[in-house]
Amino acid sequence: MRVVEEPERLAEVLGGSAGWSPRVASWSADGRLLASDVPVSRGSITYAVSSDKICELSLVVPRRVDGVDWSPRGNPDHPLARFGQRLDVSVIVTSKLGGVWTLRQGRFLVTGWQESPSAITVTGEGMLRLAKDSATASPVQPTAGETFAALARRLAPAGVSVAFDDALVDRAVPSAAITKSGRLEALAELADAWPALLRSDDWGQALFRAPLPEVPTPVLEFTDGLVTGARGTVVSAPFNDNRDGYNVVRARSSAPGLENLYAEARTTSGPMAVDTYGEVVQEWSTPLATTRAALQTSAESLRARSVRPSRSRTVTHAPDPRIELDDPVSVHVDGAREWGYVTGYKLPLTVEDGDMTTTVAVAA
Repeated sequence: MRVVEEPERLAEVLGGSAGWSPRVASWSADGRLLASDVPVSRGSITYAVSSDKICELSLVVPRRVDGVDWSPRGNPDHPLARFGQRLDVSVIVTSKLGGVWTLRQGRFLVTGWQESPSAITVTGEGMLRLAKDSATASPVQPTAGETFAALARRLAPAGVSVAFDDALVDRAVPSAAITKSGRLEALAELADAWPALLRSDDWGQALFRAPLPEVPTPVLEFTDGLVTGARGTVVSAPFNDNRDGYNVVRARSSAPGLENLYAEARTTSGPMAVDTYGEVVQEWSTPLATTRAALQTSAESLRARSVRPSRSRTVTHAPDPRIELDDPVSVHVDGAREWGYVTGYKLPLTVEDGDMTTTVAVAA
């Protein structure tokens, strides 16, 4: 969850009647402030671990405010134009009893806009869009002694910095070249081989996060009005269960001369155990693993990550700007409690945008 001052008081405010508004600032690609406070009438931010976009932004801006026309038409340097402009988005929470909290939500590259007589609709994606659009000129060869963190910084395109979870243990990268030319694909392969989770943080950085523990320790509980002694925030929480996801991962090295190096991770307990569920196999290979131990670690991480989203709840609830991807949470509805991790959410940016939805992958 996002770190804030007076977290207990903010939790109480969010559970009651909180004021809620966005703050959007626009910056040019070369670091010039183009607008400190873009007027926003509607909007939302969407995060999803299953998307290569990871995070998306949608804004509706009034066409004219105080005599200013907010249409970017004909002006490549306009705050809402799509020529490298970045939008920094925060949510301002206020309490009627006093207290203001500013929670940063992300940095987004403007990807498009559409005008009408009364409004401008703006779309954006997280800064990893720059990595998705960019490619290396040739296979990337790690230098002698280069570590995973150092190589990640080298693979990141101009305009995207890289951050690392303190829980990750950096180590030297094998000497085999990365053959994927797309920078986002190469960063994702590096993350899988480390292993790590590739995310986008609130400052637009490519964030490498440590794999999640098998058992979540909830930092937030979603509750309905049926929970004794709890203030209900859940409007609905329908369940989704499907056969998507792999319970077996077979990993091979693709480093020259090591093509026969192999490791396998299998789900051996729970309802997706291979003995009862059957095998659903994912084949995975990388030149960045040159020992069986490295392959096994990556295979186990990929297996856990793949199995997790197959059972999920989409929780509709009062907006909470503290929530982030991978937060461990519990869902206590209809008299039952389940634990899991946040795999996606859609955060409304104004009161008029209604409730928030959060997808929680619950333990199988």
